[in-house]
Amino acid sequence: MMALSTRKTIRLSPDVYQQAYACCITIGTFQRYPWFRLYPELADAATRLFPEMVQARQTVLFSWCIMPDHLHLLLKDEGIVDFVRLFKGRLTPLARRLEQGRVLWQRSFYDHALREEESLEKAARYIWQNPVRLRIISCASAYRWNGSLVWPNWKDLLGPDTGGD
Repeated sequence: MMALSTRKTIRLSPDVYQQAYACCITIGTFQRYPWFRLYPELADAATRLFPEMVQARQTVLFSWCIMPDHLHLLLKDEGIVDFVRLFKGRLTPLARRLEQGRVLWQRSFYDHALREEESLEKAARYIWQNPVRLRIISCASAYRWNGSLVWPNWKDLLGPDTGGD
């Protein structure tokens, strides 16, 4: 009798999230479909959802950046998997109204737990600079879909003139 293969888990263990200084999360759209470029209202809905979730879950959201087909978050939350599940679940109904029959999210997400010696500001700047590196915009501080709920002056952290690193 042939044994069923088990799906490889890519998640960090839950205790890592609890002990981590912060986590960088990347959530992709299904088949890299450019949902957020095609439907800016979906990106706007995500940015409105962040403060609600932070308040309800007592999450610390250091930085975020919504790209055409994925998003990056730098956050501290003891239940990262639950955070992502709730976030995806809250945006999915809106996407279904925009394009019936098309799947919004890829399964799971990617994460990296920051160690204490890793700079939160450097990780945040890296996230904010994503649209510049992909040549979507020339200055990260002018990008519509990035920000911070920890640093009200996050644009000052990018540096002068260039908008960042």
